[in-house]
Amino acid sequence: MSSPPPFDSTLAEREIERLLSSVKLVDWDAPNGSTYSIPVPPTVYPPRQDTTLLAKVLCRGVLRPGLQFFEIGCGSGALSLLAAAHGCAVRACDINPLAVACTRGLLANENFAGEVFEGGPGPLVDGAHNQWGGDRLYDLVVWNLPYLPLPEAGPYLGPMEEAALVDSDHIGLYERFLNMVAGGSLLRKSGSAYLLLSSLKDGKLACEQAWSKGLAARIVETTTFENGEVLLVLQLWHPFADVPVVHVEEVSSTNEMLLDSDKQAGTSVIARHQTSGRGRRGRQWVAHTGAHLASWMIGNARGVQHHPNNQVQTGADIVRLLRYLAGEDSTHIVCLKWPNDVYLCAEESRCWRKAGGLLFEGRSQGRATKLVLGVGVNITRPPVAEHAGLEETGIHVNAASLHSMLHALVASRFEEHGLPVQAEHDRTSVEEELLKGIQFLGSLFYRGQEINVAGVNTDGALVTSEGDVVDEPEDLHWSNI
Repeated sequence: MSSPPPFDSTLAEREIERLLSSVKLVDWDAPNGSTYSIPVPPTVYPPRQDTTLLAKVLCRGVLRPGLQFFEIGCGSGALSLLAAAHGCAVRACDINPLAVACTRGLLANENFAGEVFEGGPGPLVDGAHNQWGGDRLYDLVVWNLPYLPLPEAGPYLGPMEEAALVDSDHIGLYERFLNMVAGGSLLRKSGSAYLLLSSLKDGKLACEQAWSKGLAARIVETTTFENGEVLLVLQLWHPFADVPVVHVEEVSSTNEMLLDSDKQAGTSVIARHQTSGRGRRGRQWVAHTGAHLASWMIGNARGVQHHPNNQVQTGADIVRLLRYLAGEDSTHIVCLKWPNDVYLCAEESRCWRKAGGLLFEGRSQGRATKLVLGVGVNITRPPVAEHAGLEETGIHVNAASLHSMLHALVASRFEEHGLPVQAEHDRTSVEEELLKGIQFLGSLFYRGQEINVAGVNTDGALVTSEGDVVDEPEDLHWSNI
């Protein structure tokens, strides 16, 4: 017998019983040193470990007096109360009317002002955006998203409690939120959103999904449970707001053009054709008409530094983005060839070929240092047999869209905006991509001797299982390419 549909009338008795249960007083130790006693009605999400994780991030200088703060899915109101205590102008919403009442009462009891409305992101029937989000943009948007997978055998909680824990939206609440922000709603150009996600659902590909919408995203905090689930706090923003994108028809090198300029950090240059594009060690990057060629000014000031690991980190990010665009079952399609080349394995040829690469270059001028990043990616198949194009692997994207995605990716890695990336999680992610590349590209030989790579060090060099360090790509050879 099939299970009843979600929230079937047969569950009404259990829901009524739950709603009639008593209010619980929950003591919450906030990261600012205060302890709050919060009356939590039945079906309302109380402060828990995930609430505190997100609160700790917000207390790292994110909450500041005068900020326009908006919390989606406010639940008990703990985070909105924390924002009000830091001097923010608070607005909040929740689809559970008891949560709305709880948050209003909590703010009032603590003598703070705030607007709290019923509704939230979801299908239009749940309320238009201006009903719950207002007609303004916010400096700071916070959301502890529902992160339990939709149950296969019907609901296991009551309707209102399940709404706080389970994402039953047919589009997906994270996807819907990204679409709203990318479309110009909710978040100011200079603002940030901080979202709590789980690896059981949206957290696994959260950055890639945001980059594909042209939004910068990086993971700033994580916590891992014994069952392997990871909770992640993701920062989201508009990349390099109000910094220009420069289009040129032809240039000798987009990197050289930026190095010769005094453009601000975040400026990007796109060229239809490069006459003297550069690769590692002075090699020429031979580009064809179906390649996307662009460079970014990463830094143009005193104190700017380039870390050798940047090229490995950025290369890994590009591979992650392309694999996401390729869709499901694309693990064996895109990989990183250490340290800075993107390789594709087209189904037709069944062989790995280079499809792109990146190059950092720097120049000192007085006390200032300029650092630029050049990226070349073949969209269509080039005439050179040993090279590949994205379209061969089913990635169909035009140059403008690809640049928007890469722009977001570069900002996520290098823009000074909010909090830095969580280093250990980032290192693990980069190392994972590196080891995948070594697995796919075949046995690795260093100066004629086969080696086993265990990981990468903080300088971006390979570390063998014997502890040896390999930092010269010219002395390496992969058996599959």
